[in-house]
Amino acid sequence: MTAKYDYDLVVIGAGSGGLAAAKRAINLGKRVAIAEKEAFGGTCVNRGCIPTKLMVYAAEFAQQRVIASDYGWLNLQGTFDWPSFKQAMDKHLASLQAQAINSLEGADIFRGQAQFIDAHSLQIAEQKITAEFVLLAVGGRPKMPDIPGIKYAIDSRGMIALQQLPKSFIVVGGGYIGVELAQVLHSFGCHITLVESNAFVLDGFDCDLQKRVKQMLTDDGIKVIDGARLKAIEPQGQGFTATLSEGQTLEADQILCALGRTANTDTLNLEATAVSTEKGMIVVDSHGRTKESNIFAAGDCTATMLLTPVAKVEGIAAVETMFSDRATIDYTWVPSAVFTYPEVATAGLSEQAAQEQYDNSDNIEIKRSCFIPLKYAIATSSLEAFIKLVVDAPTQKIVGIHMVAPRAADLVQALLPALKKGLTVSELQQTIGIHPSTGEEIFSI
Repeated sequence: MTAKYDYDLVVIGAGSGGLAAAKRAINLGKRVAIAEKEAFGGTCVNRGCIPTKLMVYAAEFAQQRVIASDYGWLNLQGTFDWPSFKQAMDKHLASLQAQAINSLEGADIFRGQAQFIDAHSLQIAEQKITAEFVLLAVGGRPKMPDIPGIKYAIDSRGMIALQQLPKSFIVVGGGYIGVELAQVLHSFGCHITLVESNAFVLDGFDCDLQKRVKQMLTDDGIKVIDGARLKAIEPQGQGFTATLSEGQTLEADQILCALGRTANTDTLNLEATAVSTEKGMIVVDSHGRTKESNIFAAGDCTATMLLTPVAKVEGIAAVETMFSDRATIDYTWVPSAVFTYPEVATAGLSEQAAQEQYDNSDNIEIKRSCFIPLKYAIATSSLEAFIKLVVDAPTQKIVGIHMVAPRAADLVQALLPALKKGLTVSELQQTIGIHPSTGEEIFSI
């Protein structure tokens, strides 16, 4: 008896969510195909998390050099060479792409743009295939404003592709991508101006984190212009002139836009299906199912949380729902981090979100602590770390944690199992930490 479809599952997109889903389906013994028109690994491996974090590591050497003389190191010199770094980075990214392909043993791989013919049929390059289920894991791409001269700007992909590093940048957008790249490029020796349309950077983060990061960037020597939008770009000599909404003009060698992301759905021919979108993102239910019962979506093409670990979990949950039990995801304690120096890490409710969720502000208790990490105790350029807890006052359960400190991401995520089980302030304070360490400060808040 021949199968009704060529495959049990076709995954469109070989990024974090698509790869995780394909591997789970393979392990379940399903007939799987995966289609990818670009490099395997998706945004995270090729244009996002991994290359950006490698740039952060490169920048840390410059940041450490600032305090090295306070520790007795003399005659410190060093010049950052972008081409040398880029060569090493590209080599590593190529190895990750190869690993991604090798991990798909047992699946058929199609290279090219996938388009729907109907809900169960797909055209990929010159080939037509059918599937019982389809998972859309097509990710997203940077948003670019529709303004005069926008063709002269680059996005994060263009930034990573640069063969030489310009001496000055205007970074447009103060989200986590813009903030990270602004600080990294400044550490590489570039002159940076950051333009943000809101009053503070890191829109959506806790208010205290927003204020501290803005001050941190300013203290680094980065010019932050808030409450302004990019209106036009014009070539000017070897660089460009940017006109802002207030009429102000800025000049730089390069203009980098980091204004959020939009889903890669425009080339899928979704009109041939019942899949619907809202503000460009694919609409899914709590199981990742679209309005078309056999088509699911996961990762950055949906309006959930644009984070690599979330995309992986969503991809696996979709496969579980297709072929086993209906799987749902709890997004309550999903952590996130901004890899500035020092790092920003957060999980749970911000103070603003808690105020909206609780009927009475008396039900919310805020605990804050500031301290100087020991590493900076003898440094002339001090660094102040910060911890904030958002607490449910009647129960004393911690409902949000926010931190600015070296290695804050590792410290916050280590607490997640306890936080998910309802960790209280007294339980936190009764914990004995390691001395001397940054982490012990959490227990004495």
